[in-house]
Formats: sequence, C-alpha cells, structure tokens
Amino acid sequence: MNDETHEYDRFLFSLVTEFTRRALPQIRSLWADLMELEEASDPHALRVARAQTLRRLQILRQAARAVDAAQVQSLSQTLAQSVVTVPDERNAHRQELFEFLYQTMRELTEALYVIQAVPSAMGQNGHPTESELVDSYAN
Repeated sequence: MNDETHEYDRFLFSLVTEFTRRALPQIRSLWADLMELEEASDPHALRVARAQTLRRLQILRQAARAVDAAQVQSLSQTLAQSVVTVPDERNAHRQELFEFLYQTMRELTEALYVIQAVPSAMGQNGHPTESELVDSYAN
C-alpha cells in the first residue's frame, strides 16, 4: 500500500470521526426539535420550530455529504421533506406524520451509530493493523 493511499485513509477516517462526534449533539437536538414541532400549538410556534428543525437537518445533510454518509444524507432529506408538510391543525394525518417522523429519526440515529461502529483500517495509533501489513506483503 503506498503512502498516498495511507494518508488518504487517515484523512478520511479523521473526517468521519469528526463528523460522528459533531453529529451526535445535532441528533439529540433534532429529537428535541421534533418534540417541539409536535407540541407547537399555534402557527407562529410551528413556523419557528419548523425553521429550526430544517436548519439542523440541512447542516447534518451537508456534513453527511462531505463524508459520503449516504444513508444519513438520505434520511435527513426525507425528514426535511416531511417536516415541511406538518399541518397547523392537530388531526389524524398530523399524528400519522409524526409517527413517520419519529420512525425516520430512529433510522437516522441508527445510521449514525453504524458509521461510528465501522472500524478503521488503521490501528489506534495511525499505523497499519496486522491484517493490513499481511495484505501489503502478500501483494
């Protein structure tokens, strides 16, 4: 394995690590935003909650694009499209929409934890792992 590939892998790993570290608080805030959106009792409160939720989703989606986290990006987009359609009045459709939003939010949270669980090809200290060394000698 050449040094450029190694350097690229380390750089990509550091980007993904930083993305997941910063995305976790965003996810927690998004959960709170959805609850606030659901509890909004008047059109003004709904607009404010919707705008905040959409801003966070846009930030998360753009950051996910930067690290090629396609599932996080896609789920963020799905949430944003649904948040825009939350009606002012409380009715059965609104309740169904929130059930969908919370289910999608669970999937988004899981997608972020999957990214965190993917081990690096590098060892803890940035040096190749044993299996990586074996592969490089075999080639």
